[in-house]
Amino acid sequence: MSRTVIVFQEDCILVAEGKEGKYPVLSWVKKINVSGQGNAFSRWKQALLELEPESRAEPVRLVLPGNLCSSRVLQIPYGKGKQLDRMALAEVRDSLHMELVDYSIIFQDKKEGMDICGVGVERNTLERFMAMCQEAGIVINGITIPLEGYLQILRQQESYWNTTSVYLFFQEESMISILCRNGRYLYSSRSRIFSERGTLDFGTEIVRNISGILQFYTGRNENPITHVYYAGCPQEDFEVSMEGIESLGLEAVLFQLDERIYMPSGEAGTDWITCIGAMISNGKKERAIDLCFSLPEEKEDKQAPRVWKFFLVPLLVFGLCLIPIGILAALNYLADKENEIRQSWIQEERVQKQYQTAIRLRAELEAIEGGMGAVRLSDQNLSGYPGLLSNVHQRIEQAGTGKIHFLLQDYDVNSGILNFDARSREVINIPSYIEKLQQETDLFYRVNYEGYRFDEGWYILSLSCTLKGGTP
Repeated sequence: MSRTVIVFQEDCILVAEGKEGKYPVLSWVKKINVSGQGNAFSRWKQALLELEPESRAEPVRLVLPGNLCSSRVLQIPYGKGKQLDRMALAEVRDSLHMELVDYSIIFQDKKEGMDICGVGVERNTLERFMAMCQEAGIVINGITIPLEGYLQILRQQESYWNTTSVYLFFQEESMISILCRNGRYLYSSRSRIFSERGTLDFGTEIVRNISGILQFYTGRNENPITHVYYAGCPQEDFEVSMEGIESLGLEAVLFQLDERIYMPSGEAGTDWITCIGAMISNGKKERAIDLCFSLPEEKEDKQAPRVWKFFLVPLLVFGLCLIPIGILAALNYLADKENEIRQSWIQEERVQKQYQTAIRLRAELEAIEGGMGAVRLSDQNLSGYPGLLSNVHQRIEQAGTGKIHFLLQDYDVNSGILNFDARSREVINIPSYIEKLQQETDLFYRVNYEGYRFDEGWYILSLSCTLKGGTP
């Protein structure tokens, strides 16, 4: 089946046409840079008008930008049909706290349960995309997100099923990091890249991102992380991070698409991964994300014509035919009764409460493990810096009242500047925390914070602090 895909990114839009399938065949691709300043939707609309009229007339599938939607992979009990829809959509709404949600299935096992890729978007945002495309003369037949496409691409990789690896997908000024273990998704984050590609600062950003993933994975030594695969970044630009990645005990490998995915002459498939991921279809009736259908439909009251008299005799004959069909249906019902009882058991309030409790305890355990790993790593780093004693760590941790974990990034002995991240599962009260660092620790005469972000359940505040003369 032919497919046209339009991917919205912050600084450009990507367009691809071709035949969808397990290994898509792309016949035409185009990148249109977004120019000017101001409202992103106005700039995207102007870029859409540069498309050829025939491309705009074809029904297309949109891929929303990652910064305008929320996504998360969630674990739920095994289910199917309408029961699965009700359970999965409720779980996504509770997790993302958004009105418009949808999901796709990325793993299922009757014993281990299911992994779903959930997505949420604000109603106003979705309606603006649909209105913008309508004004540009574009007919929409589907709306998805980048993460679903990345996971579709990874499921074609042998490394996805046989290793524990980190995958880095670069866009214009951002990077998507995904951690997978033997065919199961574990973690993902979206990071802004502030340095120019190929520079030493760029290499430092990449290594720091991977180091954070290793800390998240601390304590799971039965399947250690072995490889880092990267795509969307030229090999000569990525080389600046090779030494740092190897020092972490990992092997960096250029990501390769399956050879059966066909690209137009002269085009590298890894530059169009978001388009290819949205065109992958296994030919089965799989549950895929489509935010088009998350908007409530407007119901119209229409009175059906009174033509039932003309169909009275055919209806009577049809009713008689339904009798043996009803008997067979009853027998099937009895055969499936045990399965229905099990499905009903899954939906019981008691079972759901137990499941939610287990999920909450697992999240708390992961938070504790991550915090312990961060503390061990920070202690090791502190011991390697001359003039900076380990009791500095204790004072900073005390300022966080046990809810904010301290993770050292680097320390400059000459200037006395200490860079570290403050990580918490709860929203950080920045003014209060800064005041405690300055006044209660008696360590710093200046505290600057360089940014605040939210990654996979963690609120992360980056700080740059100047120590007072004579470190205690």
